[in-house]
Amino acid sequence: MSKRKKAISIRLASSDVRQVKAIANRLGARDSDVVRFALKLLLGRIALLADGDVRGRRMIPMLVEIGDELIRHFELDASRLRALVNDGASESQRVEDADITLMALSASGANYVELQLEETQGDHNPADGIRHYLIDKYVHKPRLVSSRDGEMTHQAAVS
Repeated sequence: MSKRKKAISIRLASSDVRQVKAIANRLGARDSDVVRFALKLLLGRIALLADGDVRGRRMIPMLVEIGDELIRHFELDASRLRALVNDGASESQRVEDADITLMALSASGANYVELQLEETQGDHNPADGIRHYLIDKYVHKPRLVSSRDGEMTHQAAVS
């Protein structure tokens, strides 16, 4: 692959241009360096979207990190988010519809999410509550382990 850079044209709001220029000035860099840095930073955070094989629960860490911003910017409703996450995922990798709805509603700031998480999360920030809930459920999958007395109990395990 060529290391040669290609020129592109993008439309930015005047406020974004002012912010890029202010950052570039403070760093002693060119505007284009700031834009390239911002783009690389964002692409690193959403790189899973470029991999068509990543589906279902494997998308949860990325969605927990930047899902609210993605959902709001691209105006993803629960239906579009469900397709993005679960289309092509095996049954064992699928994210439950109710959890996808919670993610979509959480990004909109809906009080419904607070009500759903209130019992399990107490007085914590609802955004943190949904993040912890999703990570615990889809990333740190519970597994059955045998205790000393032979009883089987659930224990979180990193997948």
